[in-house]
This record gives sequence, C-alpha cells and structure tokens, in this order.
Amino acid sequence: MAIRYFGIACALGIVHAAFSGYWAAGGRWMLGTVGSFATDWVDSEPETARTALLVLTLVKLAAAILPALAFMNRPRLAAQNRTRIPSFILGISWPGSVLLILWGGLSFLGAVVGLIASDENRNVKYGHLFFDGIFLLWGAALLTALILARRTSNRTS
Repeated sequence: MAIRYFGIACALGIVHAAFSGYWAAGGRWMLGTVGSFATDWVDSEPETARTALLVLTLVKLAAAILPALAFMNRPRLAAQNRTRIPSFILGISWPGSVLLILWGGLSFLGAVVGLIASDENRNVKYGHLFFDGIFLLWGAALLTALILARRTSNRTS
C-alpha cells in the first residue's frame, strides 16, 4: 500500500517540477500566477532566473523521485548491507513531507482567505491555490507513504 502513496507523491512532485522546468526553458504560461516578482525577475535577469529555476527543477525532481526509489530498493540493498543512502533519503523525507504540508497548507489557506477578502491579484491567488495545493497534496501523500512504510517494516521485523 505504501508504494501507491510514494507513487502519488512522486507524480505530484514531478508535476510541480515540470512547471519550474518549463519556466527555466523560457516558458511563460502561468508564470504570472507565482507573482509579479517572478515575471519581473525573468524579464530583468533572464539567465540568473533560468539557472535558478533549473536548479529548483532538479531539487524538486530529486525530492519527488528519490523517496520512492529508496523505498523500492530498500529490501534489495538491505540484503547487501547497503541501506545508508535509502535510510538517509527516507529519513529526510519525514521533515520534507511536513514542510510541504505546512508550506502548501498555509499558503493555500492564505490564498483562500485572500480570494474571499479582496478582488486584487486574483490570478496570483489562483496560482497559489494550484501550486500550493500540489505542495500540500504532495506532502500529505509522502507522509502517508512514510507512515505506511514504517508500519510495514515494523510488522516484518
């Protein structure tokens, strides 16, 4: 069951990373929903912005893919007494999932309140609903996967 949630978390992380990669490649669709600072930065310092977005894309991809790979390879590597890297990745995934939930949840809630309170910057608020909603769901799926993986490993120990 844990592998399903690792898969969901992985897919959500890849979607989030794909937008950063698209913007790093010069795409503009939905960039304005991040905020005017993003479009201003891409316009005023395109090389710096693209480099930063490329790094961000790679970090998001690693955060999306590595926990699932670590979980899937854990039994094989444990048999070879090489579990440090998967254990490290799964270990840092716990606070990572909480961070995704907190960041995504608070920003999502802020966008909802902002939409109710004001008609200004609605496009940016919709962007926060979308992107921060993905962060929230990504974190929730990852945390669920980690809990299920721990329960499974505790039962087999």
